[in-house]
Amino acid sequence: MEALDRFSPEEKDIIRRSWKVLDKNLNNTAYNIFEMIFNQSPDTKQLFPFMKFQQSGKSKEIEFHGLRFMQVLESVVKTLDNPESLNPLCDNLGRVHGRLSESRGFRTHHWGVFIECTLFHFRKVLSQDSYFHRMETLDKVIINWRTILRLLIKQMKRGFNTDIKNRQASRDLEDNNKASTSSSPISQESCSLAVPGCGSMMSQSLTLPTINNNNYRKGSDSRLSTVSAVSASSVSPAIERAPSTGLFRPLKEFARRRFINHF
Repeated sequence: MEALDRFSPEEKDIIRRSWKVLDKNLNNTAYNIFEMIFNQSPDTKQLFPFMKFQQSGKSKEIEFHGLRFMQVLESVVKTLDNPESLNPLCDNLGRVHGRLSESRGFRTHHWGVFIECTLFHFRKVLSQDSYFHRMETLDKVIINWRTILRLLIKQMKRGFNTDIKNRQASRDLEDNNKASTSSSPISQESCSLAVPGCGSMMSQSLTLPTINNNNYRKGSDSRLSTVSAVSASSVSPAIERAPSTGLFRPLKEFARRRFINHF
């Protein structure tokens, strides 16, 4: 998010001023944005199986999720002078969408729908404010918000692509392990052995002895420990699961406070 540094002091001021207006009616704006997303792109509903899509009245689940999204934007406004601090959050959001692409059918074009629906309702709310009522001022702040949303998604795509690559690498490694196991000659119960010193090369069947697992373990605990240690150390760090950082906990708390105060 370092590109946010390119905003001039005047542009940062108008963004902060616009957020003060948006914050006055944040619950409704958040709900309207996601309602429009679901109407414009109905396939996005499959990304939220926990939501109840009602024919009439507001869905509390939609509003709650919308508020979590709004807190991300609020974080952007608060860190305009230190945008790189948002990188871990954006990376985590991208990885979450990477998992959604595999489990629930998320597609990157959904981000485009999200941008347009957000800007539509931001313009609608801001146009009713006396300061942003002038078309020139309104256009200027909407252009700035478009830049913010594009930069936000650009940073999220890095985490998204990393997650996709890691998943593919994990699958490739698993396939290679299966292939090497199935083609191993040790798995055969017998093999042919050429016996030298005969007029013609004779082939005898050599049956491999059956290994008693219990006896083997008793005399080779140290070998098993060594193998386990080598196996653990040979896992590629690129495909290790990143530890949870708890970055989404504040988003849930923010949405919960807004939601409770609203009802």
